[in-house]
Amino acid sequence: MPKPMPRHLRYTATAGAFLVSLALAAPATANPAVDAADAFLKWAKDNGASIAEYGSVTETGTSDATVRDARFGWDLAFSIAGVDIDVDIRINSPETRLIGVTRTDKGYRLDKYEQPGLHEFRVAGGMTQDGVRSAFDVTVNQYDLVAENYLQVPFEAPEDAGKPVSRFLPAILAGLDTSVERMFVRRMETLSKMPDGAAGKETYEGMTITGLANGRIEEQRVEKTVSETEIVLEPGATGERTMLRQEVGLQVVTGTDIKPILRLVGMLPAERLTGDEVIAGASVDGVSFSFDDNVVGIGRIAMAGLRVAPDAAAFDLATLGDQVALGTLPDDEPSLAALGGQGLDAIGAISLDSFDLSALAITSPIANGAIGAIQARDASYRGFADFTVSELSVTAAENNTSVDSRLLRMSELRLPPLSRYVDVFLSSADKDPDLAQILSIIPTLGLLQIEGLKVASDELPAPVSVESYRLAMSDFIAPIPTRIEAVTKNASFPISLIDEEDARALFEALDLDAVNYSDESRIAWNPDTQTLSIDPLSFTIDGGGSLELRMEIGGIPRLAFENPEQAQMVLATAMVNKARLVVRDARLISAFIAQQAEPAGLSPETLALGLADQAANEMGPLKDTPFGQSLHAALKSFLVSPDELVITVEPASPVPAMQIMGVLATAPDTLPQLLNAMVVANSGR
Repeated sequence: MPKPMPRHLRYTATAGAFLVSLALAAPATANPAVDAADAFLKWAKDNGASIAEYGSVTETGTSDATVRDARFGWDLAFSIAGVDIDVDIRINSPETRLIGVTRTDKGYRLDKYEQPGLHEFRVAGGMTQDGVRSAFDVTVNQYDLVAENYLQVPFEAPEDAGKPVSRFLPAILAGLDTSVERMFVRRMETLSKMPDGAAGKETYEGMTITGLANGRIEEQRVEKTVSETEIVLEPGATGERTMLRQEVGLQVVTGTDIKPILRLVGMLPAERLTGDEVIAGASVDGVSFSFDDNVVGIGRIAMAGLRVAPDAAAFDLATLGDQVALGTLPDDEPSLAALGGQGLDAIGAISLDSFDLSALAITSPIANGAIGAIQARDASYRGFADFTVSELSVTAAENNTSVDSRLLRMSELRLPPLSRYVDVFLSSADKDPDLAQILSIIPTLGLLQIEGLKVASDELPAPVSVESYRLAMSDFIAPIPTRIEAVTKNASFPISLIDEEDARALFEALDLDAVNYSDESRIAWNPDTQTLSIDPLSFTIDGGGSLELRMEIGGIPRLAFENPEQAQMVLATAMVNKARLVVRDARLISAFIAQQAEPAGLSPETLALGLADQAANEMGPLKDTPFGQSLHAALKSFLVSPDELVITVEPASPVPAMQIMGVLATAPDTLPQLLNAMVVANSGR
C-alpha cells in the first residue's frame, strides 16, 4: 500500500484539483488545525468560489498549522431594478497561523489566529445600465492580525432562486455565534475607485476588538485614522477635482449589539434579544477635515445609548430585498405607500440617548467660525428632548459680518410618526388637505431659548442683539399648546432697519438711534375652570413707552382646541371675566402728535385736545354715558401728557359673549355699566 502524502504537500499549486478533491474527501485527522483549514476550503467551494486553493498547509504542533498562499475568489453577477451588476471578490492571504485549535459543536475554536504581514481583500466590478458600464474597485489591505480565543462558526447560504436575498438569513444568524476574546490589527488600508472617478485611501492604525460574543462587542478601538479622497467636482477626464483629507484621533465604541437592528428589520426573533441598545457609548477625539483652503476641526465627539424601541413593528427587509431583486415589488400606490410608511416607522424607532460635540472650529477664505459645544438628548427622527448650541461665533469676510450667540436651545421637539406625512401627502395629491390633516403633521416644540445673540456688520450702523428670548409651550391638545410663555429681554436694532419712513421719524424725534425693547406674554387655559387667561401681554420700548394687558375669558371648552374647525361655537359659551389695559410713558404718542402738529401749524397740546374731542364724537351712544365722559377726559389728559392710561373691565360676575353682542345691537350705551368698565389717565398727577 502506498504511503500517504504528507499534509504540507496536499495543497500545493502543482497538486491540482484531483489532490484537492482527495483532501476534501479525507476523514478528520488527529490535528484539528488542519481539519479547520480543510473545512474552510470545502466551505468556499461549496459556496460558489471560482478560486479556492492553498499553497501549502504545514502542521506546526498537535493542534497547530500554518496555511500559506491562500487564494479565494467569487465571481458574481445579478440584476436589480434593470441594472446589471458584476462583482469579483478576491482574497489573498500569504500566511495564516492556526494555533491551539479544538473542534466544538458549533465550529472551530482557536486559542490564537494570526495573519502576519500583508493580506489583501479586493472587490471590483461594475454596474451596467442602458449599455453603459460604470466600474468600481475597492481593495482592503490588512497588516498583522492577531485574534485570541476565536470561535469560527461556518455558515451556509444555499442557492434559492426564489429567495436571492433572504437565503442569507441563516448565515447572518449563524454569525451571531462567532466569538473573539480579543482581535488586533496593526494597520488597515482601504483603496477605492468609484464610478464617478473619485478615488481615495483610508488608513486605520491600531484596531482592536474586545469581547465579541452573541452578536455583541464589548469594545472597539481605533488609535488613528487618516483618509484622503479625490472628489470629482466636474465630470470628465479633465474635470475639476479637489482633495478631501480627514484625520481622526482615538475612536472608542463600547457595547455594540447588532441584534436589536436584526430584530427591527425582521431577521431575528424578539426572544433572542438581550436588550435594546445597539451602541452603549462611543467617543472620537481630535477630528479634522480639510479641502482646498478650508479646514474643519472638532475637539471631541461622544454619544451614548443608541437603541431600538423594543415594541416597534419589524420591517421585513429581507423579503423586500427579494422582491426588488426579482422585480416583483408591488407598483400600485397604496402598496408602495404602505411599504414606505413601514420603513419610515422603523427608522423612527431608532433613538439616541445623548450626543455631545465640543470645540468645533471652521477656517475658510469665506468665513471663520467656532462652536463651543453641541448637545442633544433623547434624539430620533421623531424629535428630541433637548438640543443646545453654545458659544457660537461666526465671522464672514463680506462686510466684516459677525454672528455671536451664547446659547441656542430647543427642547421637547416632537414630530408625528413619519408614515403620517406619507399618508397626508398621498391623500392630498388631488385636493387640498383639510385642517385635521394639516394639524396631524404639525410638530410640537416645548422650548426655544436664545441668549446673548449679536449680529454686527459694516452695513449696520449698530449691532442687532438680543440679551435673551424664551418661548415655552406645554399642555398640548393635539399640536395646539394651551400654555404659552414668551419673554424677550433687551432686544435692540438700529432704527435704520425700520422701512416705514414716518415710523422711523418718530424714533428720530426722540433722539433714539436704536430700538431697545422687551416683551412678555403668558397665555394659559385651565381645563378645570375652562378659563383662558392672558397674564400679562406686555412690551416696553426704552424711551418710547410700555403697554400691559391682562385678561381672563371663561367658558372656553376643550373642543376649541380639539377641533379648531368648530372654534366659532366658542362664542356660545365664552364669558368675559375681567380685563385691564395699562399704557405708560408713551413718548412715542407725544412724538407722533408733535410730528402731525407741525405741518398743520398747531401746537402739540392743541392737536392732542382736538384728537380727544374727535374720538369722543365718534363714540356714538357711549358719548354721553358716565363711561364716555370719563374716557373723553382721560384721553384729553393722556394725549397732552401720556404718562399713564388705565382701562379696566371688572364685572360683578362673568358676562357671556352672546349677551355682549346682544347689548351692542340693542342698547350699546349700557355696555360699560354691564362690564363695569372704567378708564383713568395720569392718576398720579
